[in-house]
Amino acid sequence: MTRGNPLCTYAALAAFACTSLTACATSEAVGRPDQTSKPVIEDPPGRPGGRTLFIAMPDSRDFLDARRGLVTEIKKDFNVTTFVVTPTTTVDDFAAAIAKSTPVCLVLMNNTTLALFQKYQARLGGQATPPAVVLMTSFLEEASSRLKRITGIAYEVPAVTGFIHLRMVITSRIDRVGVIFRPALGRFVERQKALAVREGIEIVPMAVPADASAEQLRSALRTLGERGKVDALWLLNDNALIRDGAFIAATWRPVLQDINLPLLVGVPNLVDPAEPFGTLSVVPDHESLGLQAANLIFDLADNDWNVSDHAIELPLSVKTVVDVKQVREHFGLRPDAMQHVDRALDE
Repeated sequence: MTRGNPLCTYAALAAFACTSLTACATSEAVGRPDQTSKPVIEDPPGRPGGRTLFIAMPDSRDFLDARRGLVTEIKKDFNVTTFVVTPTTTVDDFAAAIAKSTPVCLVLMNNTTLALFQKYQARLGGQATPPAVVLMTSFLEEASSRLKRITGIAYEVPAVTGFIHLRMVITSRIDRVGVIFRPALGRFVERQKALAVREGIEIVPMAVPADASAEQLRSALRTLGERGKVDALWLLNDNALIRDGAFIAATWRPVLQDINLPLLVGVPNLVDPAEPFGTLSVVPDHESLGLQAANLIFDLADNDWNVSDHAIELPLSVKTVVDVKQVREHFGLRPDAMQHVDRALDE
């Protein structure tokens, strides 16, 4: 399979440098870079004395979709203050905005925002902070162990969901799926293995060092790609494995061309027939994610904002994006495949 230079892949993932909060990037990679002028975010009119919900987020399309779903549901019960987070936003900016709005709850979207919240909590020491509902960040369950008073919705759809959708789209057999991971995500991969076994799918993990070189990544990919070892590959949303265009060209591209296996990816940007890379992506429906977050906030309000009783939730609604051209040419397209695809890309 010829897989073109996935520059959009790099733009999608590597733009979000990892922080100590997470080992990866993802949700910030959702949606293509917006080349149009940014929309003006208008909060609903507030009510004097009303409870305030503070939403901290980037102002790109996918986050705005999630905000729309959230605000539609909560605007009758809460005042809303939206704080736009940019790469230049400081913890001072963040803290000042929270102090001004005096919210009963925070909603935090993306890795950068969560990193600001971590610094905000560290600055306050043992002083209590408002509870936070987190969404559209990567590997939230891992990050939550290092933060206080947070809950939320994981962005990563269980891998088995993607494997099942892949089975429904391609005619090739999918029983064993290979994944490369760095040590920080070992526990996450183990949890996904347990879920996949229930559907008769074996995840074959291949560990690489935290600072894996191009040669180490190529070697791991070739090992997984040996004939008959796995039927597909699963790419974690870890930007250390996809660093920049040159790194991709030196690692993923040549090996993928040789082993010719379908690749499940975690963000829709990576599925593009013009520059073939990912075969299929299963991601949360962003507006539905906002609706789900609203219900979580109502539950917290009814429980005196006690986040300790609310485990991290999985997204309830997902969308599937498929490179139909790649599937048809290399893996066989099932006759009823389009019934299971939300967005089919063919050119």
